[in-house]
Amino acid sequence: VPLCLQYLCPAPITFIGLGAVSAAVMSSTDSSILGVSCMFTRNVFKKVFYPVANDKHMMWMLRLTILVNTVIATTIAITVKSVYGLYLICSDLVYVLLFPHLVLVIHFPHLSNRYGMVVGFFFAFLMRVLCGEPVLSFDAVLKFPGWVVNKNGAIEQRFPFRTLCMLINLSVCIGVTLLTNHLHSKGYISKKLDILREYNQPANSADLVIRNISSEDQNKTTNGVTNGVTNGVTNGVTNGRHSEGKC
Repeated sequence: VPLCLQYLCPAPITFIGLGAVSAAVMSSTDSSILGVSCMFTRNVFKKVFYPVANDKHMMWMLRLTILVNTVIATTIAITVKSVYGLYLICSDLVYVLLFPHLVLVIHFPHLSNRYGMVVGFFFAFLMRVLCGEPVLSFDAVLKFPGWVVNKNGAIEQRFPFRTLCMLINLSVCIGVTLLTNHLHSKGYISKKLDILREYNQPANSADLVIRNISSEDQNKTTNGVTNGVTNGVTNGVTNGRHSEGKC
């Protein structure tokens, strides 16, 4: 689109069109950075590392996270020359880091807890970085069978290392979860040692979305029963009056 505006349109239209494209790109970028920062502040900082954080702590952590994410995004945008490569990296990280946790949380919640997910995430991330990434000019430290050197002098791995990292993430998450559950059942993980508050969650720590859905369903059920009883009584009285009138 920018090339079409530059070479196929008059100068005033080019100026306005490029301004509109730039505004759309900046809007999408700041929304992405704000969304990532908010998710990290609430889901990681608040719920995992510092559950007693108040609004002031959350605000300062959000500002710091926005600054860090902006620096990282700017560095990647300057150094990486391929937008398609960035899409591949995003898909790669989602598959390696988030897919195993999603499967466990939805289908096997008893095989996952905070300790397993944190350890599995960082272990899989370290494995993925050591496997190298040509788009980011990271040379592979872990070389699997079948690796070759391409024409650009970079190491190209033909082994399905991404699937291996994903399976390792899954296995580590399950293993650490079972281990911590066993240690807690034996009394080795006390309240002081439970730094992630997996086994010492307050009674009102349920997710607000779940509580809202449950309350909405309960209200719908109560309203349905009330309306049914009211309509039944009203219809009964009305039918009785009609019968008396006919008699």
